[in-house]
Amino acid sequence: MRTKHADEDHALGQTIRSLRQSRGLTLQNVAKTANVSESLVSQIERGRASPSITTLRRLASALEVPVAALFLEPDGAWPREAGKSGKTELDGRRIIVRHDERKGLKVPKSKVNYELLTPDHDRQIEFLWIEYIPGAVSHPTPMAHAGEENALCIRGSVVITIEGEEFVLDEGDSISFDSGRAHQVENRADEPAILISAITPPSF
Repeated sequence: MRTKHADEDHALGQTIRSLRQSRGLTLQNVAKTANVSESLVSQIERGRASPSITTLRRLASALEVPVAALFLEPDGAWPREAGKSGKTELDGRRIIVRHDERKGLKVPKSKVNYELLTPDHDRQIEFLWIEYIPGAVSHPTPMAHAGEENALCIRGSVVITIEGEEFVLDEGDSISFDSGRAHQVENRADEPAILISAITPPSF
């Protein structure tokens, strides 16, 4: 019997394969650009390996898409519009995401769960709900990417390290910084922490 994690790995692999094939790229092309083995890419596409967030970033870069493009749909399709009170679109484009409709990405190795707060990744800003379980670290080593990052801690506490300097965010605190500076987020507390993150341009 397949587990939920196995189903998620399979769905993620299918998404990566679909993106690769739509771009006319071979496994070798993607592996070389992402600086990972061709075997690993193949195993990920077949749902037989769970990639780390670092590997996902490399694969997304090789596919020329943001990591958010790899987020998976929740179980079940979005419901049809149910009259004016339930309207979620404007001018034919979805603008509202209900709490149980968010696309998500769970990376067991990093102990961090991500949910996309926008209807899709084709926006000028990336809007994310990020949960860090106790002991979670966003990346094995600090990393940088183009743009500006803003985050609001709505639960718990995290330590954000930016080029070696530590900043503590408690519930209600927020931070804005140049994400071109190497940074890392860590939950050193004994309870989960939740951040709302806004990144522009989209680069997660």
